[in-house]
Amino acid sequence: MSRPLVAAALAVFALLALGPVACMLARVGADDLAGVLGARTLALLGRTLLLGLGSAALAALLGLVFGFLTARTDVPGAGLWRALGVVPLLVPPLVLAMSWAGLCSLRGGLATVLVLALSTFPLVALYSARAWERIDGRREEAALLAGGLGAVLRMELPLVLPSAACAACFAFVFAVNDFAVPDYVSSIGPKYNVYADEVFASWRSDQAVGHAVAAALPLVALTLLALVPALGLRRRQPLASFEGDFRRPAALVLGRWRAPALAFVLGVLALAVFLPLGRLVWEAGGGARGFAPARLQASFARALELGRGNLQTSLTMALVAALACVPLALVLGHALERAGRWAWLAQFACVLPLAVPAILFGIGNIALWNRPLTGALYDSPAMVAVLHVGRFAPLAVLAAAAGVAMLDPRLEEAARLAGARPARRLLVIVAPPLARALLGGATLVFVLAMRELDAAILVPAANGTILFRLYNAVHFGRDDFVAALALLTVFFVALPGVLWALFGRGRLEVLP
Repeated sequence: MSRPLVAAALAVFALLALGPVACMLARVGADDLAGVLGARTLALLGRTLLLGLGSAALAALLGLVFGFLTARTDVPGAGLWRALGVVPLLVPPLVLAMSWAGLCSLRGGLATVLVLALSTFPLVALYSARAWERIDGRREEAALLAGGLGAVLRMELPLVLPSAACAACFAFVFAVNDFAVPDYVSSIGPKYNVYADEVFASWRSDQAVGHAVAAALPLVALTLLALVPALGLRRRQPLASFEGDFRRPAALVLGRWRAPALAFVLGVLALAVFLPLGRLVWEAGGGARGFAPARLQASFARALELGRGNLQTSLTMALVAALACVPLALVLGHALERAGRWAWLAQFACVLPLAVPAILFGIGNIALWNRPLTGALYDSPAMVAVLHVGRFAPLAVLAAAAGVAMLDPRLEEAARLAGARPARRLLVIVAPPLARALLGGATLVFVLAMRELDAAILVPAANGTILFRLYNAVHFGRDDFVAALALLTVFFVALPGVLWALFGRGRLEVLP
């Protein structure tokens, strides 16, 4: 490893990702901690825990079965359904909540659980599909001969469950820290308070960083309790991957179960993709007033005209954040995987920004950057990119580290013995095989930055983003403009994946 490169990357990561966290913790005083574990706090924490467990459990159930059927069986159109299964991850959860609010009268906690589960089940599907594909075909053939499809499942499930559980932990983290969906559901139905509301209210009421941070500490602890096992399970995933001269398994023949399996896959896609997006198209085209193609076209034209500036800001800053994360991911991902006995500490520091609620991370950026010395940056659109890099760089680093784990370290050792310096080994030996992982990590940062609302909702520079515009519009009325704006947002969030599917070769490695 090149120590100067690692030191420079660590300095940038520490400033952008850990700096806001440290700045927040430094503002907490003894008075702020009073009442942190009061009756109201414990009630909110219990409700948030139930929300996270319910969403993660439903996401795990849907994702595990969906991933298996689309990655490992002869379900008709499996490749197409597998690609469409990623779409809910690209759709901002607020948009899913909007769509389902128009589709049914379900409100409150059940609606929030459903929306967040549909939004995160692709994580479990992607993780489990990758794990199933890494099981050697010869082991599967032996299980088939010994006891058919049932024996295959009994043999493979223990190998796949660590990956699925890891994804479920991340789904739990996203659910318990989400603010936009519970806030929207509460605005159209019975109040459903969760812990993110308490953090937001604490900040809006008195603008005191210490009070808001103290209010969020139980939620941070809850998030860490999910991230720590996720990191341990992530380290176990390669163990179930390649053994000797790996042979890719053939698609499993479902026989009489083929039709029910297809029905399940299409049912999940209907709930997560077809119905929500179809509802938005219907509303944008006139909805209850009568659907008409001319109205649909007029709605898109109006949304594009009024939201062009917001789209440009979001696209530009998301792209800047994604590109900035590439060198960070290469250097820190390599260092993280080669950290030896310090790997656990390094991983913990890496995911710390993810353990902080997104709203709290935004408050930390306000505390860190809203000062005379950095006032110009704080007031500029570049602050949005700074916010996104600090928030999502950990995921790009973990994706790169997962790629490094698959590289034979003897290649780097041979280059070192040949006289190649550390920086040259990183660029020539490590970087080329990691191209898909680095591009995948950058794509993941772009997508999450485009759909991010919670961390940006309090930062003035982020008020010009498309998600903030949508958040304001949907709270002031539901019309064809809001539906068209939501569809435009979904399209531009999904744009990198669409372009890669059309012109890319191979599969992006986006998972940590």
